[in-house]
Amino acid sequence: MSNEKDPSARPMVVAVCAYRLENVAKNFRHNISQLSGDEYFVLLDRPKSDEAEEVAEAVRAAGGSMRVLGATNGLSASRNTVLAERPHHHVLFVDDDVRLDAAAVDAVRAAFRGGAQVTGTRLVSPPELARMPWFVTSGQFHLIGWHRPQGEIKIWGACMGVDSAFATAHGLDFDLALSRTGGNLQSGEDTSFIRLMKETGAQERLLPGVAVVHDVDLDRLSLRYLMRRAYWQGRSEVRRASTWSGLRKEWDRHRSAPEAPGRALPLVPVYVGATLWGVAHEYWARFRSRP
Repeated sequence: MSNEKDPSARPMVVAVCAYRLENVAKNFRHNISQLSGDEYFVLLDRPKSDEAEEVAEAVRAAGGSMRVLGATNGLSASRNTVLAERPHHHVLFVDDDVRLDAAAVDAVRAAFRGGAQVTGTRLVSPPELARMPWFVTSGQFHLIGWHRPQGEIKIWGACMGVDSAFATAHGLDFDLALSRTGGNLQSGEDTSFIRLMKETGAQERLLPGVAVVHDVDLDRLSLRYLMRRAYWQGRSEVRRASTWSGLRKEWDRHRSAPEAPGRALPLVPVYVGATLWGVAHEYWARFRSRP
């Protein structure tokens, strides 16, 4: 097989589809230091600015590359740009607030070389966050962007490996209707894409034994943010045509926090209620938009 069509013959691409420039500036040196011959590519989904160009120059000086898109088109559009520009590669998508770990990157690379077309690691909280607010158990970790410390994982977009050659061959891309743009909290473009890949025949390899730190903004640990995020989860489930299965999934997640059963159950109606409100709002918006 020629190098052009064989992803294993090319360096893995670590693609950071970024919105927050401050996160890129904070993490790029550490992340590049965790790589071993991989390409580090930042795509900034923002208008051009002098500050953005300064960070881009620093990324290039450290051995990576960075491009400023010049507009805010959303996360799905950025990921689709990476797939279009790297159509025969192994691509590890990471969020701009992820701190990579060399062992995790090695495991992703090995999974690809072992035949996986989709793969992903565990996402964990920063070790300095020892205590959670009273309204946060591991039942809400998925709203923040973390997996539970033990147990099964799913592939999420904050650390998601994709064989772009497989996606390109099958005409698969990320759904713009589920994309986060700027500060909105839509979700599901990552898991929907993974589902399409698997339905088309992609081999999945989960890597629960390795982890990267998802160093999220501490605003996510507020009740206001989590309620908004649960609300948008409901709207996203409707847009994914998975309303009832999505609601069951949310119910199970919120009630099954193993470390705090006494706190978990009272929180169920709070978060599931917010998700139901998002479902109702999305259906109402669709009804009003009908001709």
